[in-house]
Amino acid sequence: MGRCLLVRKRGTEYFMQPGGKPEIGETPHAALIRELEEELNFSVSPEELVQVGRFTDAAANEPGHLVSADVFLIATNRVS
Repeated sequence: MGRCLLVRKRGTEYFMQPGGKPEIGETPHAALIRELEEELNFSVSPEELVQVGRFTDAAANEPGHLVSADVFLIATNRVS
């Protein structure tokens, strides 16, 4: 069975996928690995990541802004 990890920033209404902005020159894979570690203390290896695609849509909790995001599947059986 698949699971989807969602987070909610303190003081906001909507849940969203965890993540953040890549640093200059950082690949989407490296940015995801860094952000998961920084924000959730969750470590993944590059081999566990499957890039699903990229989407652009209205930003949750930021009216009038768009977000473009790379989306990944983490192929793991781990719970933490």
